[in-house]
Amino acid sequence: MSPGHAGLESWSWLNAIVAFEAAARLGSLTLASHELYVTPGAVSRRVKLLEEALDATLFIRSNNTIELTDAGRSFLKHVTQALAILRQGAREVSGRSVRLSIRAPLTLTQRWLIPRIESFRQAYPGIDLRFQTMGAIAGERADIEIQYARSLAGAAEPEGVPFLEDRAAPICTPRFLATSKQSVAPADVLPLTLLQDTADGWSWRQWCKVAGIDYAPEGDVMVFDTDEAAIDACFSGLGVAQANLAFVSEHVQAGTLRQLTPGLEATLGVYYASIRVGSLNAQAFMRWLREQGQPSQSGSLGSA
Repeated sequence: MSPGHAGLESWSWLNAIVAFEAAARLGSLTLASHELYVTPGAVSRRVKLLEEALDATLFIRSNNTIELTDAGRSFLKHVTQALAILRQGAREVSGRSVRLSIRAPLTLTQRWLIPRIESFRQAYPGIDLRFQTMGAIAGERADIEIQYARSLAGAAEPEGVPFLEDRAAPICTPRFLATSKQSVAPADVLPLTLLQDTADGWSWRQWCKVAGIDYAPEGDVMVFDTDEAAIDACFSGLGVAQANLAFVSEHVQAGTLRQLTPGLEATLGVYYASIRVGSLNAQAFMRWLREQGQPSQSGSLGSA
């Protein structure tokens, strides 16, 4: 099929493809119009012209909603790759900084990515990094998406490449538990004030399974809705938290935090990364993630 078929002129071919990609990605003609600074009617007309040129139905339209057809999903894969190449080429020719956006959980971003990101910036100068930690924003896409999955038998895993295990252990400040002992028995942890990072106490329950004891707190329990909040509470000396050792290893080594049961850790889950908008820089970031996560990975994760 050549450009110009069925009334679609060469000069409007790219506009039609861009409109289709935006509508498909955002799931809305209105949101696509906001992104492209045109009216929803203009987006609709461009998509319609593209469908006529391809002699294929790309969307199923129902009231104010759209849904990709099988043909639309197939075509979108090619369009996404082609536009990514064009955009990357335009950035390189223009000499402007390349923007790479990463959507990731808050704690991973603050405790793991930020302390390491300078090594990526040195290896790949000229890339403007943008981090999203508060979820997706309408009309705003991420080039890289990082998700977390609990280690549950039979649970669905996110699409993407695993790069970092969430291996956790009890930690606290030295002043919270003043003792000369190098380690504490698992049963001696439960009488202390425990800091939960979820309502169900997932991390504590998994650690107790590894330790061979029941999760039956004997002291106070403080419950937070994020692991970042629980770690902050731990730094404030409020109690004992379960923390990913990759997030706090420098503090443990420096002595500002104590790992109460060295060698006794629980694998709680895995972080996965996937490319949402393909580019050479996105691929470079994925390689960097694997390299950074490698020291904390098990053999099976490293070979995934």
